[in-house]
Amino acid sequence: MKTKQLIEYFKGKKIPYSIIAKNLGVSTKTIYNWFEKERLKHTSYLRLLDYYRSLNEKEERNLTMNQQNMLIEYQQKEIEKLKSKINKVESLTPYYNDGISSDIVFDFKIKFNWSLKQPGIKVMYKDSGNYVPIMAKKLGYTEEEMIELLEIDQLVDYKNHKIHKLRTEEQKEEMMGVLNNFLRVYSKIKMNTTMMVAEIPVMYTHKNGSVHKSNVEYRVNWVKGSGSAHIRWLKD
Repeated sequence: MKTKQLIEYFKGKKIPYSIIAKNLGVSTKTIYNWFEKERLKHTSYLRLLDYYRSLNEKEERNLTMNQQNMLIEYQQKEIEKLKSKINKVESLTPYYNDGISSDIVFDFKIKFNWSLKQPGIKVMYKDSGNYVPIMAKKLGYTEEEMIELLEIDQLVDYKNHKIHKLRTEEQKEEMMGVLNNFLRVYSKIKMNTTMMVAEIPVMYTHKNGSVHKSNVEYRVNWVKGSGSAHIRWLKD
């Protein structure tokens, strides 16, 4: 930074000469000579440059703190929303009934990784009920093909699960983003509840390439490592 630019910076900040003088251990008259008469030797320039850098570092720290406070405030609001929903669900046994029947319901085992940097889950779809033939028929697959896609009775990292073959890469990324957001928020309150409820829009691709839209409500007891998925197909 050139001398003139440095002087213009301090003038623009309108910091009193007396304050600058006090921080640099010189007289107010000296600062006046530096700024108004540009009597600034190289050693004095370096001292002033160091002061400029310290002010900028302080401003950056304050900006970072403001950003952190805004993030914390946003997270607190999201946590309160989730707490309200969780309290509503846990007050009813075993699950709430919203009057809308599910088209497909299946159970699964689940294992969580609560890491803030890389949250994730492993799931195992269980071979129970009659959901496999129903889902196979809906999406145009044979039962054997659907069992392969669901990786029945296998504990698999969800982001690598074969079920994502039923959606595009973009749809998979969108779903994983929503899931990771839920995990980050729930990680803040998981000690206050054993129940997690999340309704997520999910796309399933038919074998012929057509897309079926659905809302999937996941009901998970993270302590027991178990849950159920309730698929409701939307009108095409």
